[in-house]
Amino acid sequence: MRGDCLMMIILAAVVVVIGLYLVIWGKPSMIRERFSKGVSPENERKFMMATGGAIAVIGIDMMVLGFLDSMNKLDSGNKLIILAIGIVVFVGLIVYGQKKFRR
Repeated sequence: MRGDCLMMIILAAVVVVIGLYLVIWGKPSMIRERFSKGVSPENERKFMMATGGAIAVIGIDMMVLGFLDSMNKLDSGNKLIILAIGIVVFVGLIVYGQKKFRR
């Protein structure tokens, strides 16, 4: 396994752990000032879980990219497609959380 793939997998694991931390133990005050303007107080925890899940999705996408690149060399087009899928799912989860949990 190449060093750059290993570093990406380690970084992806850290991002997934941070996302899961936000889902399980995160407090709504961690993101209230930045993202949750207009989210009702009873839905702040659910919005926090949606945001943490979106962060974990980005980490999983990076991990998949690292594993696939370590198994066989990916060209830049395939890397961009994998990253685009992860970004679309991330944005979709954030938008879903904002639409579903707004006042």
